[in-house]
Amino acid sequence: MRNPMKSFTLLGLLVLVGCVVIPDTFDANINITIRHIEEQAEDVLDYVEGDSEDLPGLSAAPKSEIGWFKNALRILSPIQTAHAQTVKSTSPRIKQVADKMKQRNAEVAGIKKTGAVGENNRGLLELQNPSVITDTDEKNRVQRVLAADNEDRKQLYKEIVRINTDQELNVSTVERIYAQKRLERAKSGDLFQLPPSGDDFNAFRGSPKGKALGSKCKPNAWVTIP
Repeated sequence: MRNPMKSFTLLGLLVLVGCVVIPDTFDANINITIRHIEEQAEDVLDYVEGDSEDLPGLSAAPKSEIGWFKNALRILSPIQTAHAQTVKSTSPRIKQVADKMKQRNAEVAGIKKTGAVGENNRGLLELQNPSVITDTDEKNRVQRVLAADNEDRKQLYKEIVRINTDQELNVSTVERIYAQKRLERAKSGDLFQLPPSGDDFNAFRGSPKGKALGSKCKPNAWVTIP
């Protein structure tokens, strides 16, 4: 009978030198987690934008069951994999933040229509054309609204990461997901920063909105949606 400790040690050495390929199941688990967050983002944005009167329960992605071999790979591999924790109830913090964003949404939408403010590719509002607002008091109001909404967005993203602690989800990933979902919802005349080079940008470039932009459709570019 083979000594299990020797086998485990050999496994560790193979992983460290890059001779063991992480099973495709890990990528599948990551994809499931991302899809889960994307579906939740749709629900949150529907609620905030007034398309839904109810905010569905938001929980962590389903927990993945893994055997000792996969668990050993996860521990030893320098590339950590994602496994989400199941929580029993919706985070009250998400509901509180979403409520504030919902109450502010009409004001944010009005500011966007001026062309002074757009959505950047990190899921936040950004002042892009301040010169279109000439009144000092109005500029101050716009800055206050932007600061308040961006703070709520940051709190939302952090809370989503917190309730998904076991999957090692990071804030940058959540920001990217929400930025992409907002871009998908963009209306004609909206100001947006396009995603950086990668899958998100390629998906947008192939969409009707991306094709309509033509040569203006470039990674990280600020554009007005046609």
